[in-house]
Amino acid sequence: MSKFTKNNVSINYEVYGTGKPIILLHGAIVDFNYNYVQTGWVYSLTKNGFQVIGMDFRGYGESDKSDDLNFYGSTNFSNDVINLINHLKLENVCLIGYSMGTVIALDLLNKHPEYFSKAVLIATGNGLIGIPPFILGNILPGLAKVFAYDSFPSHLPSHISAYWSFLNEVGLERKYMIAFSQANYQHITAEKASEIDIPILIISGEKDLVLGQGQKVAQTLPRGEYLEIKGANHFTLATEKETHVSTIEFLIKD
Repeated sequence: MSKFTKNNVSINYEVYGTGKPIILLHGAIVDFNYNYVQTGWVYSLTKNGFQVIGMDFRGYGESDKSDDLNFYGSTNFSNDVINLINHLKLENVCLIGYSMGTVIALDLLNKHPEYFSKAVLIATGNGLIGIPPFILGNILPGLAKVFAYDSFPSHLPSHISAYWSFLNEVGLERKYMIAFSQANYQHITAEKASEIDIPILIISGEKDLVLGQGQKVAQTLPRGEYLEIKGANHFTLATEKETHVSTIEFLIKD
């Protein structure tokens, strides 16, 4: 992968194919490769005429890391995305966010709408606009406790213990992920969401126990659409054929 440096922070990224640019924002405790390459997203998008730009958030992959929680948070992540867009001189960018990536995506669409043309937010729910109980900023600090276990915490619910497995499977460093989990991830308000005049598709899983469902978010967005995939949970949405097909159809339609 390539790197760019801004404000003394280096971010790892990769560009695949040619065509309309689309940036993919990965979820928590996975990286771009695990979230999007291994699950077929790069292949699906490039074969449909998109130039895929994948990045590892700070703390992940070969991007810079720190055990200082102030190094992380939604504002820093969003700024890294804008810096990447400017570095690559991109315009009319599409966005895909998955799980935590949807929080960053909506923050970007709220603060920097001039850069973006469409967005798909996957494996997310109404916590995006502060509707409990599934608010990412309230959930992430609990993962720090999960990472403190030396062995697989089988006594925890499977949708929580899965993150212990992800940390080890992806090869992430525990001290950095603990700091990442304790940073500030601020949702936007419904009022702010109602001002985002960009086509946005929300895709939720019927059985998502991590971030729930996002029908109210879609209803709040002026040009929001909602799809709930039957039987899918927070993790299986990444590989569901319906998720891929619906995303691409939404992105290419006029």
